[in-house]
Amino acid sequence: MAPPAAPPGQPPVPPLAPPAAPPPPAFAPGGPSPVGAFLGRAFRGDWAGSAQAALWPVGLLVIAAVALAIPSYGQGGDVVVGFGDRMRISLALLLQSLGGGFEVSASGGSSPFGGGDSPFGSGGGDMGAELSGGAALSLVPLTVTALWVLALWMGVRVLRSRLRARAAGAPVPGAPVPGTPGLEAALRVALLVTVGVLVLGLVAQPSIQGVRISSSPVLAALSALLVSLAVAAGTLHRDDLAQWLAARPAALALVRATGTALRALAVVLVICSIAAFISIAQIDDLGDASDVSDLGQADLSPLVVALLVLPNLGAMALGLGWGAPISFEAGGSSTYGGGYQHQSFGLSELGDVTNSWAVVGALALGTVCALTVGVMAARRSADRREQLLSAGIFLGLFLLLGALGGLGVKATGAASDLGGSGTGSVGVGLGMAEALLFGLLWVFAAAFLAPYLMQMAGARTGIVPEPQVPPGAFGPAPDALVADAPVQAYPASAAPVQAPTAPEAPDEPPAPNDPPNPAVAAALPTATAAPAPTPTPPPGPTPTHPPAPTPTPGPVPAALYDPHTFQLGVQPAAAPAKSPRRAGIWVATIAGAFVIGGGVAAGVLLLQDNGGKDDKAGRDDKPAVSTEQPATTQAPTPAPSPTPSATPDRATDVTPSPTPDATVPTGYRKAVDPMGFSFVIPDVWSRQGVENGSQITYAGSTGAEHYLIGVIPDAGYTSYDNVLNMEKHAEEDRKKQDYQRIDLRRNTFQGRPGAIWEYTYRDEGGRTMHGIDQSYVAEDGTEYTIFLVGQQDVWADLKRTYRTGLESWRLTN
Repeated sequence: MAPPAAPPGQPPVPPLAPPAAPPPPAFAPGGPSPVGAFLGRAFRGDWAGSAQAALWPVGLLVIAAVALAIPSYGQGGDVVVGFGDRMRISLALLLQSLGGGFEVSASGGSSPFGGGDSPFGSGGGDMGAELSGGAALSLVPLTVTALWVLALWMGVRVLRSRLRARAAGAPVPGAPVPGTPGLEAALRVALLVTVGVLVLGLVAQPSIQGVRISSSPVLAALSALLVSLAVAAGTLHRDDLAQWLAARPAALALVRATGTALRALAVVLVICSIAAFISIAQIDDLGDASDVSDLGQADLSPLVVALLVLPNLGAMALGLGWGAPISFEAGGSSTYGGGYQHQSFGLSELGDVTNSWAVVGALALGTVCALTVGVMAARRSADRREQLLSAGIFLGLFLLLGALGGLGVKATGAASDLGGSGTGSVGVGLGMAEALLFGLLWVFAAAFLAPYLMQMAGARTGIVPEPQVPPGAFGPAPDALVADAPVQAYPASAAPVQAPTAPEAPDEPPAPNDPPNPAVAAALPTATAAPAPTPTPPPGPTPTHPPAPTPTPGPVPAALYDPHTFQLGVQPAAAPAKSPRRAGIWVATIAGAFVIGGGVAAGVLLLQDNGGKDDKAGRDDKPAVSTEQPATTQAPTPAPSPTPSATPDRATDVTPSPTPDATVPTGYRKAVDPMGFSFVIPDVWSRQGVENGSQITYAGSTGAEHYLIGVIPDAGYTSYDNVLNMEKHAEEDRKKQDYQRIDLRRNTFQGRPGAIWEYTYRDEGGRTMHGIDQSYVAEDGTEYTIFLVGQQDVWADLKRTYRTGLESWRLTN
């Protein structure tokens, strides 16, 4: 198309320019990310309400520290540690409940064990040595942890009510009430609690006359952040979390199982803690423990200290009731030597210290707790999988408490002028390996049996479903008789039932000789009588097609009964009578568990007591070793015959074979140890384990009488010197009161230089113990110590056991 021409007398019109391109679209600035939006809402929220919620747990720590700082702890008039320092020390101890530490360090002429200007004594003595050292205490007071979590939960509950009231106060017209901003408020509460704990941790680090205490505030603050965030989020975000879980059955089952396990753990801990506290309160000389380092009578009762660690004691009591021992470990090393000691306190030691009834009581406590866990898991679980999951979570929480509930102390020290240093540690706690083993047996056995016990008692659970009866198996329901099919009754003398042939009859009943069919049991007219009187048929031949009677609504009477007529339909069964002895079943079950547990415990103790008393043959009790003392006129015991037996030694057999080994006396067996030796022990004894890599224990079920075999490669010293050194430690050992030496001399054992040491002492339980130790150094430089200890009243039998062991001692490597 040509461009338009210009009018005459005017300049020509320029051609039209092409249309301009559209402007680029304007991009709106990007909004914040979901995380940024969440943080923005959290930091712009209600900080005042969150501060009030955070004040509950932080204030609890401050109040508890003030209460613990009030006593002077025996300082009297000469107060070295004032109230402020005592409060800061108490804060450091309390923060261990949240994962904090408690470390003491000193240097420059003082140490936490006595040195320089330390309030614990004068260091260095007259030697003028500069001492330095430190100590760390590991103790989680679970009572404080539980109270701290409870205070936090209460504060968050108050905040939750406040947020709900604010959200419902000004609703938007036509819109639903907004939900609670749970996660934002939970983050604010957690941050405030973390800051409060961090400040308290920094305050709880006093320095008293050169001794500095550290509370590890960063660790305590981090633990407080995680715990407070979980508690606050679970409480404030509960409604939204429930809706989220409703669409996810697997996550819902996990949450339900965790809740069941926590409830069961709380109930079991309360039971065990009460039992442990009562047991501690029954100790006669408990009041003597309130003296603190001879500084005078303390102002704090040991029962108050027990209250601070009550869940710790409850977890140990539960483990003891299930068979797991309480372990005691102590060890150390220094420039001048070292050592290690391990002891266990289990059911057998409990019977030795007290009596067999205490063992029965501990087993009863374990049985009650296991049944409690099983019943709660069965009542609150929807199926068997959820129940087993609850049991597994409970076991995991129990093991966690057992690991956290112990006590540990580590110490280090050095004397610079003397060139000496040393380290030491002491630990008390539940034996975790045994706790895992016995926990699996008790918890899952109770989880398997509890649903059936509850079913026997008449309670319904989702674990064992009710038996399903097919519909119609017991005849028609009363309501279905009127609505489903017409009903007709016949007198006793009537002919066999025939189905009406009227067109309106929908179904035809089975023939009289057919077997009963539950599916058509409702159509049988013999099940119930007619609601109205049946007209008597007129005399004469019976019509072929009688009219079907019309039922009249009304109550259904009982069915007619004829003793001479065989009824094809299944008659309704009578309702099962409720058992009047459901409570008796529970009582019998628990009593049976108590009797079985007590019988097993009594049998073990009786077996141990009689293990070394079966053979009373009179033989020479003198060990078959040569000594430097003059020989006596008594003839030595003939050496055992080296003639090999037709039957090889069997270390695991308790009952001798028909052809016993001639070198093994009756009632004994040969033990071959992987550490390179063999000897004969009572057949009811067994290898208990290795301590410190070099000490092997052989003992019976109670452990009161036992062998302790030491194997020290490349000893570098004589056995006599080692025995003298061990005697010095025995005389200073507080666990060996009234130490009395019977014999200590050099001797020769199996042609090698050695030493024999025999003594008595009184243990912590007041029993008189008798010990004997034969040591010698073998040709390869390895020292072997053969130590036997037992109660004095059975020592006459133990001497024969020891002599038999020495006579049969052989090296197998």
